[in-house]
This record gives sequence, structure tokens and C-alpha cells, in this order.
Amino acid sequence: MQRPTSLSPRRRTVTAWLALSLLLTFFLSTVFASSAPADTEDAAPTTVWSLTPAPQEDDEDRVSFRFDVPPGDSVEDAVELTNFSAQEATFTLQAADGVVSESGTFDILRPGEENEAAGQWIELDQQEVTVPADESVTVPFTLTVPENATPGDQPAGIAASVSTDEGDDVSMVSRVGARIHLRVDGDIMPTLAVEDLDVQYSQNWNPFAPGTATVSWTVRNTGNVRLGAQQALSSSGLFGLATVEESVEPIREILPGGEAQLQVEQEVLPLFVLNSTVSLEPSVVGDDEVDAELSTATGGVTAAAIPIPQLIIVVLVGVLVWWLVTRKKRQSRKFDAAVAAAAAERSTSSGDSDAEEDESGNESSSDDAEDTDHTGAAAKQRSGRRAGGSRARRNGAD
Repeated sequence: MQRPTSLSPRRRTVTAWLALSLLLTFFLSTVFASSAPADTEDAAPTTVWSLTPAPQEDDEDRVSFRFDVPPGDSVEDAVELTNFSAQEATFTLQAADGVVSESGTFDILRPGEENEAAGQWIELDQQEVTVPADESVTVPFTLTVPENATPGDQPAGIAASVSTDEGDDVSMVSRVGARIHLRVDGDIMPTLAVEDLDVQYSQNWNPFAPGTATVSWTVRNTGNVRLGAQQALSSSGLFGLATVEESVEPIREILPGGEAQLQVEQEVLPLFVLNSTVSLEPSVVGDDEVDAELSTATGGVTAAAIPIPQLIIVVLVGVLVWWLVTRKKRQSRKFDAAVAAAAAERSTSSGDSDAEEDESGNESSSDDAEDTDHTGAAAKQRSGRRAGGSRARRNGAD
């Protein structure tokens, strides 16, 4: 009888791993196959839409509304809402005041913010509209200007928004709008002003390099029409020396009552005083018409720009020059003193020699006198002896 063949331990291990790999592969393929349709079904449909001025007879395609309305009058128009999506969508329409964002682009107030001007003058026939897939709906509106409305530009806009649920009680609102350029008839004042001009100077400790002047200012539209502006910044030192001029990025649009804040850095040499001047050249925006004269606006500011590194070098050079000059004077005085001492020493030596010569002369004179005295005494003795002999001879003769 034949006995069954048993597998070795190594073969049993390999067989077990192969079986486990097949089971794991089957499990993963089943899970992903079953979850793929669910993810597709749960994915939110994409909504694409646009809001533009409604087409009018004998009128080109408009990208925005443009109205000139006297106070107390009204105008009627319409927006066209188009749904480019594959499913119908419900949109919320809102009319609001126009603003310019910090980036310089036009926008309208967000939902919940209160209108103060033209936004509250617009009445929409519908505020919620359902648009079928790949279709458009026209929504009329009426804009009524109050009797006491301020003349000039009153920007506004109409936006269509759709809300999508992001989960966890979070929803995202996306909106697309059409701009309304409204000008209320009356006197036009195109005026810009430079305000809050300030300059801060940062010292460069490299004495051979300029420092940095940080100039900041605010451009405010103090008139009643929107304007753009070309800007120029000029900075100089004391008495207008080392002037640096720079063209600043132009401002595309500032609405009436609006403002734009700017900041520019310039490399300027420190000359004790820093004078910075900003000049504005107002410009008409887009297709606007401004009959009044556009006046240049300027603003200036003065700040200290002390050349500290340069002054330190001047002081060090001055100290070095003073040390060299005084050192030379000290050496000159020492030399003069040495010369004077040598001259005095020579004078002293000459005097001592003369004194010794005088003493020698005096001694010689004394010796001569003594010799003379001795000679005289001897002569007297000889003369006395001769006189005594003569007397003796005379006495003997007698």
C-alpha cells in the first residue's frame, strides 16, 4: 500500500503565503469595485453660470450697465442669468453698493452688509431664480434715483450667487456679478488728495552706501467721480542735493470717498534732512466722461537723515589729522629745544675758556710785578751801598 507524500515545512510556508496574497487581492478588488460607484454618486455636481446685461435691440453686447440719471428719475433694464451646468440650479440675486477691494478690483458689498447709496435704489423683479440646465433667464430691475441724491458717480452692481454644502455645517457661497456705472446729473468735481504722508529713514552702516527711505501715503478721492492716478515720488537731501525720483505704480481706480494706501522704499543718501514729495496726476477711467479740469495733487514731508557712519569717519579722520599735526609740533619743539640746549652748551664752554685765559693773564701780571719789586729793591740796596762808600771816602779825605 502506497503512503501519501507529505510537503516539507518550507513548501508549506510558501503555499500559505501564496494563498494569503490571493485572498488579499480578491478582498481589495471587491472593496474598490463596490466603493467607486458610491464616490461617483456622492460627488456634488458642478455649477457654472454667468450674469450679464440683457441684450437690447440695436445694442452691442454690454459687459456692464452705464446710466446717466437726473435726481428723481428712474431707469429700467434687465440682467440675463445663464446656467451652463448639466442640471438646473437655483440662484440668489442681490443688488448692492460698489466698492474697490484692497487689490484694486471692483466688487460689491457682501450679503448682510448694509447699502448706503445706489445699492438700495435698485429693485429686482426676482431675488431667487431657478434656471434649467443650459438655459437663460432674464430678470428685470428698476433703478430709481432719489431727489436728494449726491451728484456724481454712484457705483453699484447686481450679483447672482449659489450656495454649496461643504459638510460639517459649512457652506460656500460663490457669486458672479454685473457692474452698474451710475452717474447722477449735477456738478462734477474730479479731485484727489495726498494724505497721511510719512517717511521713515533707515541708516545703512556702510558709509559708502545710501540708506533706505520708506515713504507711505494715502490717496483719497475727495471729489464725486471715480478717477485713476499716475504717481511720482521724489526724495532729496539738504538744499535739494542727491535727488532721487521714482515712478510709482499707477492707481487704476478710486471711487468717490474711497482711498488707496501705498508704500514705497527708496535708496537715498543721508544729508541731514530728507524731503519727500508725492505728485498725483488724475486720469479718467475707462469710457467715463469728465468735463471738469483735472488738477495735480501734491504732498510733502520732511524727516531727519543724519549721516552717522559718515560723521564717525569724519571724526576719526579729524582725530588722526590732529594727532599728526600735534605730533609734528611736538617733534619740532623737541628739535628746537635740543638746538637751544646745544647752543647754550657751546656758549657755556666758550665762557669758561675766556675765564681761564683771564686768570692766566692775571697770574702772569702778578709775577711780573713781583719781579719788578724785587729788582727795584736790589737796585735801591746797590744805590745805598754806593752812597755809603762815597760818604766814607769823603770822610777819610777830610
